[in-house]
Amino acid sequence: GFIVREFRTREPIVQLRVLGNRNFGMGTLIAGLYGFTFYGVIAMLPLFLQTLLGYSALDSGLTVSPRGIGSLLSMIVVGFLVNHIDGRILLACGFAIFGYSTILLSHINLGISMGSVAMPNFINGFAGGFVFVPLTTMSMGLLRKQEIGNASGIYNLMRNIGGSIGIACITTLLVRNSQTHQNYLGANLTAGNPAAMGILAGLQAKFTAAGADGYTAHQEALGALYRSVQQQAAVLAYADIFRLLGYLSLLCIPLVLLLDRLRHRSHRPAEAGGE
Repeated sequence: GFIVREFRTREPIVQLRVLGNRNFGMGTLIAGLYGFTFYGVIAMLPLFLQTLLGYSALDSGLTVSPRGIGSLLSMIVVGFLVNHIDGRILLACGFAIFGYSTILLSHINLGISMGSVAMPNFINGFAGGFVFVPLTTMSMGLLRKQEIGNASGIYNLMRNIGGSIGIACITTLLVRNSQTHQNYLGANLTAGNPAAMGILAGLQAKFTAAGADGYTAHQEALGALYRSVQQQAAVLAYADIFRLLGYLSLLCIPLVLLLDRLRHRSHRPAEAGGE
């Protein structure tokens, strides 16, 4: 109803017709997709570090903090390059770097060090500057001055909506993929699997040595084995999500090619008077 109303009224509160501008419409779509992947990575990493690796809130924050350092450096670099290189090239490089760093995070396991997460985070943050600045510039660059205020509201709204949808989707995928991997892993825990029986016997011997009777040791060993399966299934689910987000980032590169190149306006008096 809101959309219909905004298109039918003579003076709408939100001027949706501005989406008819090719660069702004496509830029808003790309911003929504980037919000999906960007906020998805931000939401998943602390969960992984604290629930599976046992990091404290402080350690988790220190591990993901290099993202901010990477963003700071990239803003400086992009601020210099944006006036010398086509914005579409910067955007394509940004999405390529972001996709690569996110796919690196899909190689996680329960034995990784803090540096194995911090370095991809730094690269991830560095890619952000190559996306945020050129994308905003190219999206707004062909709009009239009186349209920019309204357009910036739509642009930021779509980016945040993309992030909200992304967090909701990947949270659902995390639960479902964990269940799927747990079914596959559990199918191998049978009496006919020597490796599984060896692990179970080792756990049972450990609990027996700790003072448990035979039945209790066996039950505790089964519980420990099941918890291990749950953890491994969760790790595989996180890896699937990071891989998916990385591929989605790479898929944004062809969309960048649909943007029109911005031409720097001359500031000579004659041309300024003509405008």
